[in-house]
Amino acid sequence: MSVSKRLTLAAAVGAAIVAAAVVADDMKNGSMTMVEPTGKMSAMGMPGDKAMMDDMMKHAVPMPDGMVIMVWGQKLYVVKNEKMPDGKMTFDYWGLHGQR
Repeated sequence: MSVSKRLTLAAAVGAAIVAAAVVADDMKNGSMTMVEPTGKMSAMGMPGDKAMMDDMMKHAVPMPDGMVIMVWGQKLYVVKNEKMPDGKMTFDYWGLHGQR
């Protein structure tokens, strides 16, 4: 994977984590948390170069409401809060009590 793709992925994951209320309270403005596909998390400051950040954010995708990030089988997944076959919502099943 190229360096620019890694930076883009890191920016997207960082933006997704910032969107999560539980994590957002602990994060300082101008910082990001990188989540690797194995689930390893690293906190770091954002690059101070505005042009670099603008370039990274062109490829970033905001994480919508009703999504969680999880690691399973050493792979990183983004999971929607959807109704399962038994009628329960995914988040309720996990005890997260999310809303669709």
